[in-house]
Amino acid sequence: MSLIRNPRFTCLLNRVSQVSIETPFKPQLLGNPRSYAVQRTVSGEKSIVRPRHEIRKMAQVAMFDYFYQTRGLQFLVAESMSKNAPFFNDNLLKKLNGGCDVEADDVVRSITRFLWFHPVNEFEPFLESLGLKPSEFSHLIPCDKMFLNEDEFLLENYHIFWNYGIGREKMGKIFKEAREVFGYETGVLASKIKRYENLGFSKLFLSKLIVCSPSILIGNMNVELGKAMEMLKAMGFGVDWVTENLSEEVSYDWSSMYRCLSFLRDLFADENELRELLRKSPSLIFVDSGEWTLILAGFETKLGSSRSDLSSLIQTFSQIQSLGKCVSNLRHCLLFLRDIKLKADEIGKVFRSHSSWIGVSRLKQTSTLLLNLKGGKRRLRQVIQESPEEMKKWTKGLRLQPLPGTGVDTKSKTMKTRFLLDLGYKENSEEMERALKSFRGRGSELQERFNVLVSFGLNEKDAKDMVKTSPDILTQSSDVLESKVNYLVNELGYPLSTLVAFPTCLKYTLQRMKLRFAMFFWLQARGKADPKLAVSSILVYSDKCFATKFVNRHPDGPKHFEDLKKLLLCQ
Repeated sequence: MSLIRNPRFTCLLNRVSQVSIETPFKPQLLGNPRSYAVQRTVSGEKSIVRPRHEIRKMAQVAMFDYFYQTRGLQFLVAESMSKNAPFFNDNLLKKLNGGCDVEADDVVRSITRFLWFHPVNEFEPFLESLGLKPSEFSHLIPCDKMFLNEDEFLLENYHIFWNYGIGREKMGKIFKEAREVFGYETGVLASKIKRYENLGFSKLFLSKLIVCSPSILIGNMNVELGKAMEMLKAMGFGVDWVTENLSEEVSYDWSSMYRCLSFLRDLFADENELRELLRKSPSLIFVDSGEWTLILAGFETKLGSSRSDLSSLIQTFSQIQSLGKCVSNLRHCLLFLRDIKLKADEIGKVFRSHSSWIGVSRLKQTSTLLLNLKGGKRRLRQVIQESPEEMKKWTKGLRLQPLPGTGVDTKSKTMKTRFLLDLGYKENSEEMERALKSFRGRGSELQERFNVLVSFGLNEKDAKDMVKTSPDILTQSSDVLESKVNYLVNELGYPLSTLVAFPTCLKYTLQRMKLRFAMFFWLQARGKADPKLAVSSILVYSDKCFATKFVNRHPDGPKHFEDLKKLLLCQ
């Protein structure tokens, strides 16, 4: 709705402008004199310049005069743009006089003259006056328009919102989330609002609802909104209760809220129980539009929770402010249990019985638990299977205590010690202690893996030297170790002395070996590689260095290397 200009006000504004320009201003210095700028005139005399906040007020007067008088914008819009766009006004002041301070007497004249010859993009102060920051509206400024009246329906829809009781500082959220609403042709926006009024929504409720959910004005009428409100009404919750729980700081997805309400109504057979639950914990449907409630239900259902388990869990978590944090804690625990390779049915048992406290407690990282509990994954699985409540001691904020030893652990340590003594380590020496930490795996497993090396024809002395040089080769399973030695010795034909000289080659994956050697032999067949090249030179380089030093030696090398990768992936 356009406003008629007030001639009396315009006359008064002109008089104020003339006074500020023509009448010298002599302020009384009160308080801290540093808040006043001091400049020297050409003759060397000092002149007092007004404080910065007064300069800004004078700039606002000049901006209002420009938007209202010169540009012909409506009074309400011009006043808002001049008073509520501080970033724009400050930037404009910096442009005057090369960014130096401008004397108060010159502010109105300087801004007016500047704007006559340097018209501004009116969308910038307009969007800032709606409560948006420059970083929020920079991408919303039209590329092909500079003046507000070039957008035919923008101000018309602006006034529809204003007359409906939606303040300008709230319109920024609507503009950011539903820009197309401000481009509706005459009558379209009003008719969409009228449809929701026909559902029985009051003007007060609908004005808040539009700010909370601007998307309801896009496209056809939001059917889920009507269904959700009807469902809440049937449960005894009126519009006032919904209004009280809506926050204008967030946006709501009514389709998600309707799904959440439908799920809760199906889950709780007793409607009185559900009504009391929502009365105490409206966050179940209002926080993130009920998404976390639905995610929690899906998470627990996949782990085998029954309806009674799920309803009990929701009642427990309903007292907690952040349902999203509960879901995050549950997921973190699930990943931990999978990381230590606990079986799926065992994981289900843990969550069906202990989700209530797992959701409010955050477990430490797997690596931290393995290090400080002084136990491997097998030991952790055993503890959890026997008593899942032990995990309560593994949550953040608590100090970890090493797990008590078992007979199996003692026997394993004895076998590992005996194995290391056979390798030549001295008992109770610092070297022995370091080796006990380096050699991972049980004592019986270490001996079994060592026997794999001997089985290929290595004498025990060479095998022991290999293990002492590169202890990590015994951290892999016997099958994996055997397949690597078999590939290098039996398939490629390298002598056992190669392994003795370079035992670290067994640390690399079998896939890396096959890829590198296949590429090496391809280059060798084309005269691009030295046939006497050491195994270490083929395996130790990073992928990037290997490509530079070997693959790129032949024009077709990169393509062939990629083909080899695809071939190995298919095997």
